[in-house]
Amino acid sequence: MFIPWSRQRQAWCLQASATGVCRRWLRIAPASLLAALPALDSVLYLPLAACGPELSALPRGLLVETPQLALLLRVRWLMAVSVIAVDGPREWIDGLDRTGQPCVRLHLLPDTDYLGWDRLLAGGEPATAMPDTPHLPALDAYPLRFRRYRLAGLDVLRGEVDGGLSPLGRQLAGRIVHAHTGQRDRQFR
Repeated sequence: MFIPWSRQRQAWCLQASATGVCRRWLRIAPASLLAALPALDSVLYLPLAACGPELSALPRGLLVETPQLALLLRVRWLMAVSVIAVDGPREWIDGLDRTGQPCVRLHLLPDTDYLGWDRLLAGGEPATAMPDTPHLPALDAYPLRFRRYRLAGLDVLRGEVDGGLSPLGRQLAGRIVHAHTGQRDRQFR
């Protein structure tokens, strides 16, 4: 059964803590995640872990074009977060590995396809709350659009830097990068 976006968010935000942060955990297969990413259009992609993927844990039949995207292959859980910040609402998704360690963060931007964002979250299997995950600073940040294609029987994910963010998207991306990496003068063109 499809639950409208606002009712869905309201249902899981009712359980928010006193901090005003709403969290929802979902179990997702890497193939489902990679299939859903192109529908997002532009997002702010932040790799969170300094180590590469465990070779034994990589899913079969999936490839990424660049090392920066390799962390997506480790994701088995999504933690959707919504918070009201001083400058307005913010939403992001943390991708967690099998052990609950954060790997990547995807930030919703004004340029993101909100229906694609909702489809991604609807594609996961709801899970009970996981233990608190450690906060890891972002290693870098990229405004990306994802593309997926087939190559020799494999699904390949490509991340293209989006140089066409709206002025509001660039401004918000700059604030997010400052909050997560401490970089003040980061410009997205």
